[in-house]
Amino acid sequence: MSESKRPAILLTYPSCFYYPGWMERLEIKTSQLLLASYLSRDFDVTYADFEILIGRPNSPTLIKRFERRVREYLSLHEYDILALSCWTSLSYRAAVTVARISRELFPDRLVVVGGYHPSARPQEFLTDDNLFDYIILGEGELALKEIGLGFPQNGRPVATRIIKAPSMKFDDFVPYNWGLVDSFIREHFPGGLGNIYMYLSRGCPFNCSFCMEPLKDRSWRAFSPDTAVQMMHEAAARYKSFAIAISDACFGLRPSWRREFLKRLIESKPPFWIIFETRSEYLGLEDIPLLAQLEKLEIQFGLESGSVEILQLMNKTRQPERYLARFREISHQLSDNGILHRANMIFNHPGETQTTLEETFAYMDRELARTDTSLMWACHGYMHFPGCELDTNQKYYEDKFCSRFLSPRWWHEEIDQYENSQRFVPSRDLDGERAGLWKKMLADREEALRNTLSPRAFRFAAAKYFLDWQNDPRFRKN
Repeated sequence: MSESKRPAILLTYPSCFYYPGWMERLEIKTSQLLLASYLSRDFDVTYADFEILIGRPNSPTLIKRFERRVREYLSLHEYDILALSCWTSLSYRAAVTVARISRELFPDRLVVVGGYHPSARPQEFLTDDNLFDYIILGEGELALKEIGLGFPQNGRPVATRIIKAPSMKFDDFVPYNWGLVDSFIREHFPGGLGNIYMYLSRGCPFNCSFCMEPLKDRSWRAFSPDTAVQMMHEAAARYKSFAIAISDACFGLRPSWRREFLKRLIESKPPFWIIFETRSEYLGLEDIPLLAQLEKLEIQFGLESGSVEILQLMNKTRQPERYLARFREISHQLSDNGILHRANMIFNHPGETQTTLEETFAYMDRELARTDTSLMWACHGYMHFPGCELDTNQKYYEDKFCSRFLSPRWWHEEIDQYENSQRFVPSRDLDGERAGLWKKMLADREEALRNTLSPRAFRFAAAKYFLDWQNDPRFRKN
């Protein structure tokens, strides 16, 4: 136990194993910082990110090196509780590795794990040697605070305990305490943070088939508009940031909050770019004149598909025709006002067929027939993560569509985990040589994806998303 009356907490992101080397971008995990900010009111909290400190090992040799570095770090730092943020399944193996090293070094110290993967697969953290003392399901603040306050009297539990954590109320939210990471950022990001991901709200009422968000409290809660705007400006000024990306699961769900936030943001004259993701249902036509006053703005929509059948399979909406019409209406209004926006699409969702692909591309083609738009398209293949509806109901998709999940436990394997999370056959119709049909259909529209954009939208897309477009004279000219 540390000399202070209450235990010291080492709040750690454990990194990822077998992550693709081409994905080099590293970010400050602000969800972890929010947790640290809350706990720092009652405990000595140290923020650590082994992904940034040590790296992402992708071979047995590099994992051995990673283990040595973790052992050195833990040996040199005082803590009573190791709290591991296993944010996604990509961090599962790293979380187990770091926990085992801590247990070998300090058998009497607590090891706690939380995040989406523990919430989805708590049984995977149950070991014969009780490697983990607590597994937290859901939001971590209140549960970890209770564990910390009880540790001096209770010590380690006899067996691993699984805790369904209570959720935070909006009036319990604590703003970011950047002082906890100032020295870390100065050391590892000496030029500042060009882009910062921030969370202004929690909760999403939807139950999309591919999403792990329903593992958490689905009620929508947010910082006040004033506090939200202040936090954005403080972070951007502190770290010389050119962009703040709002990472909320469902930004601006409540209209009164959204409009007050936008008004406060406009009044504050932000010098940085603002990016947020929402649904077209949560942008009203009356919001667009406000949005048009923000010069540096990009809105992202999780549209996902243009197929009525796939949208229903995704649980994206109960009224897919109306959903698609609404996006078209909002998108046209945004383009008319020169507001940059992006449609995120998921292809090869289990149940996808050539017919549903054709339906989606027909929807896209109608939009690509327009000119001088501000609509960009971001297209990706389905990634399979545990805890979502698709995971719990795999047999339904296997029986109905002949879907085949080729790496159903990829997070345990010594393989490129990002790539293998996408290894499956969506349907009998898209098996074999037809498995990559969506990529061919997308490639056939490469020219249209460029030519439909306004000059400003084209330059933005080329600079941020489609780097090969920079060879186009339209980009070089500007």
